[in-house]
Amino acid sequence: MRRSVALVLVLCLVASFAFAQGAKEQAEVVRYGELDTMYVDKDGDMVADPPSDSKQWLDPDTLVFAYAPVEDPAVYEEVFVDFQKHLEAKTGKKVRWFAVTSYATQIEAMRAGRLHVSGFAAGTVQDAVNTGGFVPMVIMGAETGMTGYKMAIIAHKNSGIKTIDDLRGKTIAFVSESSNSGYSAPRAILYDQFKMLPTKDYKVAFSGKHDNSIAGVFNGDYDAGAIADTVLQRMVAGNRVPDPAEWMTLIFESQTFPPTAWGVNYRINPDLQAKIRDAFLSYNWAGTLMKETWPENDRFITVSYEKDYAITRAIRTGSEEVAKLLGE
Repeated sequence: MRRSVALVLVLCLVASFAFAQGAKEQAEVVRYGELDTMYVDKDGDMVADPPSDSKQWLDPDTLVFAYAPVEDPAVYEEVFVDFQKHLEAKTGKKVRWFAVTSYATQIEAMRAGRLHVSGFAAGTVQDAVNTGGFVPMVIMGAETGMTGYKMAIIAHKNSGIKTIDDLRGKTIAFVSESSNSGYSAPRAILYDQFKMLPTKDYKVAFSGKHDNSIAGVFNGDYDAGAIADTVLQRMVAGNRVPDPAEWMTLIFESQTFPPTAWGVNYRINPDLQAKIRDAFLSYNWAGTLMKETWPENDRFITVSYEKDYAITRAIRTGSEEVAKLLGE
């Protein structure tokens, strides 16, 4: 009997010790911001740390590379050919282009570990970090630093819309609910500065892409559109729409937002991550299609998700406040 009691006491002590250790380890798992529970952030930079178990690291023979689905992916596949060759040379890996068709597909591919290196549009960076395990490394920039982009609300000259107040009762084309300049920013700003709520003061339509919104306004499919000004500039440069001076009225223009963030899956081997970072920072833009496509940029520069994307997180919060007012 005494032996049984002693055995029970020992087992209880072992169980208590194990529970205490588990609780201690759980307490040491620190997260900042809104990271999914599958991620750990011990250094407080608001992005997922590499797995502590090296067996979970990704070190593929072929790196899967993608650009944000802002416009036709096929158009940009050629633009990034030279950079992908540079990435191969710097990492010793093969690189394969992945044409993503939606923000959701891109984030899910990153979360599942099928996407290794990617550029995420500013409005999706927060979701990519928190849900997909994306680690931002760099953005496009110039000698003066970040170039960024602005949110613009545009209308056709023939629409008769000249001011924000003229948008009341009209249909505004947004991109998607995960877009910053194409949804969160205009939605938050229209309420914060003009006390206009979606569905109550203006009608909402989703085009799926910035270029669809721009083309839709040009063709008269929408009364107005909320877009990223850089997409409009590239469409004009590519002769996809005429010079805005010929057909467009600029209704509103925001402050500058950070642009697309480029980075990696958090599970990528840390040594390989360093090589990928070096590939971005050492790339020579001179004479490339990337320089032709983004003439205002001539390099990649380092970026801090915590600091540089604070403004887009604030915009998201403002958009969520609008959602609460609408009971969404």
